[in-house]
Amino acid sequence: MMHLFTFAATIVYFVQAAVPVLASPHGFTTLNSFWKRDVATTLASKLSANASIVLPSDPDWSTVADRWTQYLAPSFSMVVEPATEADIVNYAVAANISFLTVSGTHGFNPSLAFVQNALMINLAASFDYTIIDTASGTALVGGGTNIGQFTNATFAAGRQVTVGTCWCVGVLGAGLGGGHGRLQGEAGLIIDNMIQLRVVLANGTIVNASEKENPDLFWGMRGAGQNFGVVVEANITTLPLVPGGTGYDVEMDFSPDQLEDVLLLANQQIAIQPPELSYYIFFGSDPVTLDLIFHINFVYVGPQADGRIWSAPWKQLGPIKFVEANFRWDELLYKSANGLIAAQCGQNGFKSTYSLNMAHFNVTTIQELVTSYTDFVHTNPSANQSILNLEVYSGHGVRAVPSNRTAYANRQFTNIMVAISPWYTDPSITNVVNKWCESARDSLQATAGYDSLHVYQNYAHNEPIQSYYGYEPWRLEKLMALKREYDPHGFFSGYAPIPLASG
Repeated sequence: MMHLFTFAATIVYFVQAAVPVLASPHGFTTLNSFWKRDVATTLASKLSANASIVLPSDPDWSTVADRWTQYLAPSFSMVVEPATEADIVNYAVAANISFLTVSGTHGFNPSLAFVQNALMINLAASFDYTIIDTASGTALVGGGTNIGQFTNATFAAGRQVTVGTCWCVGVLGAGLGGGHGRLQGEAGLIIDNMIQLRVVLANGTIVNASEKENPDLFWGMRGAGQNFGVVVEANITTLPLVPGGTGYDVEMDFSPDQLEDVLLLANQQIAIQPPELSYYIFFGSDPVTLDLIFHINFVYVGPQADGRIWSAPWKQLGPIKFVEANFRWDELLYKSANGLIAAQCGQNGFKSTYSLNMAHFNVTTIQELVTSYTDFVHTNPSANQSILNLEVYSGHGVRAVPSNRTAYANRQFTNIMVAISPWYTDPSITNVVNKWCESARDSLQATAGYDSLHVYQNYAHNEPIQSYYGYEPWRLEKLMALKREYDPHGFFSGYAPIPLASG
């Protein structure tokens, strides 16, 4: 590792975002040709004293360059760990070098496959902080903190906030695409709690984006933010912890022949689901026998007595297992679902997620999906860690925000988010895996209860761009106009890219 020797500017703190947020357009100079230049005199001299350059020959290369998934992974010939806002972006753009800014390395959008032999700008090394204003409860979060760090910091301050359920994912990486989570019924999405973003633009300038400053950019950043710049920090609203700071958690196992009863009960509760309630219906496989695992993780963010009103009908179904607990808000990330969600943070193999939103469960379709999943795993045992997750959230907080307030387009289609998450170790079956996932998604869409396909932007693959940026023509037109204004050369095109023009 090469540490640099000119001190510059004040250090700005960041929060670790899991989804890559910056990429160059195709055809830029790669580091294969750049490598011949003198790094110490060209790149190093542009960076501040506390920044670092990591090369493949350095012993910690694998630590900083490894990704959560090898699926469609970008590749790098150099990693820069910046210490200040201005350390690298302006130089990389001016030098015409292919680069990608990352923090949690969890992205799997197909566009990442075009980023090869590039320069990685790693925010996680220095920008992993959360500062809570005790008077207002607002959190200052930078571009490198993960959800686990953010949750720990807010909990310690007596606060809670909408976050995803995987601790290792970056707050802002997930948030720029929307940011769903257990508290969305009450507080909305992560983007709905953003007050201000500090953004490095493609021309190297640094601006604030809020309702008062650069409001159009603020609109686009909330739902399509990977396309316009690097978020170096964000001001995010938090809520007071519920009394006791705990969530009521129930872990339930069911047998396959109970699936119809489970889905019928879920449909009943979806219609009247309170803001405090969310639950995940998992289908997985025993890693040895490949037998089906049918599990439900039920979380009510509030008093156990209130939560039991909603869990009692589930208990009446006669599950194989019904285990109640009260977990602190900072424990839920690791203990809920018997640790199954936390296990998804393992950094090995090939992983991705296909998604769609549904209004309700069609019993026959889900039964056929589970049968198809079982056949898929038995035929491809390398994929024995793949899971289906039917995520049921309250939509109150999400739908309460006017649809035109942010670039997030799917507020009215929030009852169920289906996550089809393959995890396999044999890359030769990639095409088989993708075809099965696409078939599963399309089968579910046929009875989803919505006229059109609606996809979570962070999980987008080969779906129509309108499925995650919106079918109303004005939405994509506005996003393309913002792209032309803030990134006319397409530097930020590494994740769910917005075209500069239609056609």
